[in-house]
Parts: sequence; C-alpha cells; structure tokens
Amino acid sequence: MVLLDSVDAARLDRGESEVSLSDFAYTQILDLLLAGQLHAGAILQERRLAELLSISRTPVREALARLENESLVSRRHGRMLVVTDVSVESYINLLDMRRILEMETAARATGRLDAAKAQAVREAIDELTQYETITPGQHWAVDDLVHSTIAQAAGNPLVADSIRDLRRRTHIFNTSRIPQRLFVGASEHLGLIDAVMGSDPQESARRMAEHLDNVRDAIIDFILGRRRS
Repeated sequence: MVLLDSVDAARLDRGESEVSLSDFAYTQILDLLLAGQLHAGAILQERRLAELLSISRTPVREALARLENESLVSRRHGRMLVVTDVSVESYINLLDMRRILEMETAARATGRLDAAKAQAVREAIDELTQYETITPGQHWAVDDLVHSTIAQAAGNPLVADSIRDLRRRTHIFNTSRIPQRLFVGASEHLGLIDAVMGSDPQESARRMAEHLDNVRDAIIDFILGRRRS
C-alpha cells in the first residue's frame, strides 16, 4: 500500500469555510493523483486519507465515489479501490480518441445545426466571459453545451454518448487547473459554432482538431508542471 507521509500545508488550506468537505477531499486527492504522489495501482483507504486530510471518512468516501465515476480510481476484485493510470500518455490517448470522434461529428454537423440552438450557444459563451468570477461548474456547463450541441447535431446518439463519456474523464482539467484556456477556449468555441453553421465540413473538422490539440497541450503542460514542482 502506498504510504502518504505528508501534504504541503498550503495545499491543505481549505480557504473559504463554505467549501464543502467533500469538494475539499476531492480536490486534495485529485491533486495527489495528478502530482504522481499516488501512483497507478496504489490502494486507497478511506481511513488513511481521512487522517491525512484531517477530516472524517464520509467526505473522503464521497470524493472517492466521484473519482471512481471519472475512472480515476477503480475497484480491484470488486472491493479494493486502487488508483488507475493518470499518466500523461493516458490523457493523450483519451484526447486522441476525442479528436477522432469530435472531428467527425463536427464535419457531419456542418449545415445541420439549428440556428436557434447555435444562437443559444453563442449567447451562453458570451455571458460566461462577462462574469467577474467564473466557477469550474459554470465553465463546464457552457463547454458541455458547445460540444454536446455539435455532437447531437451530427445525428448519431451512440457517438454523442461516447463523446460525453470521454469528456467526463477529462473533466478534471477545468478552469481551476488551466485558467489560461478560459477566454482562448471561448474564442475557439465561437469559431467552431460559426464553422458548423457554415457549409464546409473540412473547416469544421479542422477547427475542432485545433481546439482539442490546444486543450491537450494545456493538460500536458499542467501535469508535467505539477510533477516537476
């Protein structure tokens, strides 16, 4: 079993008391995973993590359930929770699969996206960028709106479901971890919607590929940066 000796006090600073203990536990455990301090195959015990984070086991249990739902931890022999592969390579593979599927859906959706839906997406993107403070949840809602709208317009619900699952597994890289992507990503999203509303499937696919390549590069930089620190 992996031995967790200590966590930097600054990383354990909960800040605002309003932040739920479950969210706190989730963030801290996730940071340990991304920093490589919890390696693939490491056994996770609620009691040890609760002691490490100086909280009760209930929020730790809730945090682990979220991480399991995101495929970052899994059950061995149906019982023990272990860390799954969170290497740079695993995320490159996830994003490569997203790239393959979403380029195709962007191309297929071209000329098929309802104008009212497209306008609703544009307005949501614009509204997001006007907020003084943007929460990861607000950003995810708009990001999901963009990608799901395009996937649904492509007309294959099975592909749309697959994209949703892959996106969920990279959801951890929100604006709290790669904030530099917020406004750049918003601009890329607007360009995507404009392309899909046009008549050139290749242009839509190109814009989607460019967008996901930029997301991939930001995620790689984040992971490598955490592991060098």
